[in-house]
Amino acid sequence: MKKSALLLLMLISSFGFAQQFTEAFQSQVKKAQQAHQIPAISVNLITPDSIFSFVNGKIRTVKKARIPQDAKFHLGSNSKAITAFIAKHLSEQGIINWDTRFFQLFPELENSSNPAYLDITLGQLLSHNAGINAYTKGADLEKFNTLKGSTSEKRYAFTQEILKEKPSDPGTYSNAGYVLAALMLEKSTEKPFKTLLDETMNALDLDYFVGFPNKENDTNPWGHINSKGSLTALGPDHEYKLPAYMSSAGDIAMNSQDYARFLQLHLQGLLGKDNFLEAEAYQELHFGLDNYAYGWGNISKNGYQISYHDGSAGTYYCHVVVFPHKEIAVAIMANTATKDAVNAIYSLQKSISDNPKNVTE
Repeated sequence: MKKSALLLLMLISSFGFAQQFTEAFQSQVKKAQQAHQIPAISVNLITPDSIFSFVNGKIRTVKKARIPQDAKFHLGSNSKAITAFIAKHLSEQGIINWDTRFFQLFPELENSSNPAYLDITLGQLLSHNAGINAYTKGADLEKFNTLKGSTSEKRYAFTQEILKEKPSDPGTYSNAGYVLAALMLEKSTEKPFKTLLDETMNALDLDYFVGFPNKENDTNPWGHINSKGSLTALGPDHEYKLPAYMSSAGDIAMNSQDYARFLQLHLQGLLGKDNFLEAEAYQELHFGLDNYAYGWGNISKNGYQISYHDGSAGTYYCHVVVFPHKEIAVAIMANTATKDAVNAIYSLQKSISDNPKNVTE
């Protein structure tokens, strides 16, 4: 058996089958949905060998159609963990590393760029320490609407303009920084970022989509915005979307089971188990730097390290917390990002993480 096939077999066998939460907790989720106007939700508890999942709700508010169990939700900025994961895999292969300088790969851009960026590295881009401006608001990107060419060509042209700007303070959370990181991965592999995504997801046997999930299939949950006090669903043909060159920063969608399996790899790694990456790689991704490492934020609470990330492009919400000392991770996704809905999501997460056994027995 080839090494790649053996690795895939090992990965698949290491994943636990989805199991159900208690009826009492499922009822709690449904009540939270009704009270806080959450049309569709996916709640997941991940352990090293099991996944507890509850997917419930409607595709959109004005229709009765229930979402399928394999419905995809938008990850928003939680996509950054996938980009950093790919980068770490390439690092383990010796193709690129955290210390690789941007202008080492793109010397032709050095003279036209702000000298403050001269020594920026892949690791700094992935940890928001390169001083790249944020570009976290859709309005900030409007000036790039006229970019021409393929997605990779647009990514290059975007980067060319970004590097002319006055830098922000190191530590500024930056979507644009992850665009530059993806460009570095493309250059070092001579492959489009989408191909790198495909190769990684195929190796892990995980399904995904770039873009809002109802653009792939209108039976996936539609994202909702708060319009004059009520939720409005944005259809597949709605003009609001993220530009394709920003996919590495926040435009990946996954179904809850596959996303939970991706998180399970991280949890296993943090507990010392090698899988697709070496165990020490997960420690670096989650806790290699204080506050924000590589695709993951982190805090220390009561002497324990906890990693987390939230993601939203305004119409969906994804919330993940990893508790290595409890040997669990919790992931909750919804198709609305109102303040009320987010508060409910955090409350449900706390109900699970405070006493996991209480919701699974």
